[in-house]
Amino acid sequence: MAQPYGSRYEIVEKIARGGMADVFKARDLLLDRSVALKVLFPELSTSEAFVERFRREATAAANLSHPNIVSVFDWGKSDNSYFIVMELVEGQTLSALIKSSPNMGFDHAAAIASDVASALGYAHRHGVVHRDIKPGNVLITNDGHIKVTDFGIARAQSAPSEDLTQTGSVMGTASYISPEQAQSQSVDGRSDIYSLGIVLFEMICGQPPFKGESAVSIAMKHVNEPPPAIETLRPGTPQSLVNITMKALSKDPSDRYATAQDFRSDLLRFVQGRPVEAGAVATSGGGDTTTVFDEVVNSRRGFSDDRASDYLEATTVIPLPPAQPNKKREKLGTIIAVAAAVVVLAAFFLVYSLVKGNKLATPTTTTLPAISVPSVVGDTVNTATSTLSSQGLTYKINYQQSSSVPNGTVLSQNPVAGSQISKGSSVTVQVSSGAALVSLPNVVNQTIGNAESQLVPLGFSISTTYVNASTPNGTVIKESPAGGGKAPQGSTIDLTVSNGPSQVSVPDVSGQPSAQAANALGTAGLSLGNTTNQPSATVPSGDVISTNPPAGTQVAPNSSVDLVISSGPAATTTTAPTTTTTATPTTTAAAPPGPGNSSNAPGNSSNAGG
Repeated sequence: MAQPYGSRYEIVEKIARGGMADVFKARDLLLDRSVALKVLFPELSTSEAFVERFRREATAAANLSHPNIVSVFDWGKSDNSYFIVMELVEGQTLSALIKSSPNMGFDHAAAIASDVASALGYAHRHGVVHRDIKPGNVLITNDGHIKVTDFGIARAQSAPSEDLTQTGSVMGTASYISPEQAQSQSVDGRSDIYSLGIVLFEMICGQPPFKGESAVSIAMKHVNEPPPAIETLRPGTPQSLVNITMKALSKDPSDRYATAQDFRSDLLRFVQGRPVEAGAVATSGGGDTTTVFDEVVNSRRGFSDDRASDYLEATTVIPLPPAQPNKKREKLGTIIAVAAAVVVLAAFFLVYSLVKGNKLATPTTTTLPAISVPSVVGDTVNTATSTLSSQGLTYKINYQQSSSVPNGTVLSQNPVAGSQISKGSSVTVQVSSGAALVSLPNVVNQTIGNAESQLVPLGFSISTTYVNASTPNGTVIKESPAGGGKAPQGSTIDLTVSNGPSQVSVPDVSGQPSAQAANALGTAGLSLGNTTNQPSATVPSGDVISTNPPAGTQVAPNSSVDLVISSGPAATTTTAPTTTTTATPTTTAAAPPGPGNSSNAPGNSSNAGG
């Protein structure tokens, strides 16, 4: 059997092979639990760039604690390679689901994308941009829960750009890379929003929008070409879902959703059957695992064809071609200019012909509109009817429920303001009757996931604020309006969610078995650090002697605590001293018989103790 990684993680079976690492199901021998073990290829462990990327994945993900993000427990070096220990997710990747269900339900696709957006929103709020969102990095548990993984090329938004690859190249997955990332420009959370838009497009249509013969050609299509029409690839797609997807896929980051939370909110509105904020967007003008084309693929030419094919479908270091003059575009511009001139001339002659024809035609009598319809949208119903009456117009009132407009306020009017109609004509006004009141459940002390699963189906929107608190991470600590009463359907419920404490106290685990102590550290929001053995005559073997930092010390959440474990009493060798005693003979003369000197007299017996 192979030596456990880090003397602690024993491989059970291989799960997957990525572009830079193998992933195994493993057993944590110390905590007796199943974990996922990601091991960097040995040949890449000699590259400082790849080791740095691996270290950054562990660091970035370990600092993110969210229900939709795969937890990272540990990382280290073993023999000639590096490894990361993660939460084991039993289920399948989103890429596998898309392949098996190319015509995914629209609500299902939007719900998956909303959970990914929730994870991204949390990461962005903590200053981390993922930069490699794709179906292969989205995991779906057996009970349908969504988990985002592989923060391998994530980077803090405030961090300077590291040169992890060769000059003139960019790391990412060609089919899902944002235009600014493809051009090696600075990226922020909106780049992740674009990549998630590509994933949503693929869930709807069964394929990503751009294909090509190479990673470079696909990346350039993200920059220069509009995506194909979703309605053509999948007729019947709801227009609101098309609008959401195309807004996320805007070439200019400023035209996309400002935050991942805004993206998520619009997706939830679609799922709830409510109007979405995304309007129609005017369009203008790789594979799914991780690769480095020049440096790595060339070093793997000894692989079989199938293996090489798999490897080229990966997160990629994409070499960027130097900018070239676009002669085709210049020629196209000339053609457009000529066409525009022809159109202008044609329009001139058309207008001239109409004017000349009108002069020759027989004059007719026309009755001009007498009233310009005033604007009453946003007015109260009393103000609106008074305004219409003062203009000599009649009106018809219809009421409809609205979760966003107060009761008694005009929602719309027909004809619209500015229309010219005859005096005495009727104007129809739609007036809000307010939102239907819905019972609001109390979700305080529940996880944010459970809270959302109760509130969203009732038609509520959710706004979350994360604060440090003593309650466990991800727990709702405040709800506004308070649960237990009623609130208008479609209204926003403000939830304050715990980010966990800013400082936690190291628990006293001395005298506990090592496994029990490790669990106590995990419960306290801390991680297990190094363990060392030390002889002890007072602490049983296998129990904790002490911790570093000591018990009671205030430390940051997720800090590691080292344990000193008893190995039992120290082994000793004792040699007993040898003592030799030489008895000295004693001669006693017997007293002559006489009174008081009898040999049997009391106190003078020869058996008396001397």
